[in-house]
Amino acid sequence: MSAVRLRNAGEAVHLYAPPGSPNSLPVDAGQVITVAGPLEETDDAYICGEGDLARAFPKSRWAVVADKPSTKKAAADGAEKGGDS
Repeated sequence: MSAVRLRNAGEAVHLYAPPGSPNSLPVDAGQVITVAGPLEETDDAYICGEGDLARAFPKSRWAVVADKPSTKKAAADGAEKGGDS
């Protein structure tokens, strides 16, 4: 199953359940979380997951975090281009 990384662009929030609940997931402002994919976009939300497990994350609060290229790939790309010259 694919995963999606989202950054909380708003204030701290509790996901899944009210604060203090055993199923609550506190997310601080600026914190990145990983949720189950796949990712679909609407005009105002990111929809992550499938079927009954799908959740909507409002674009006003969340931003998709792009994966960084792996260090090995970056090193290989640099070697192909002639290294540090």
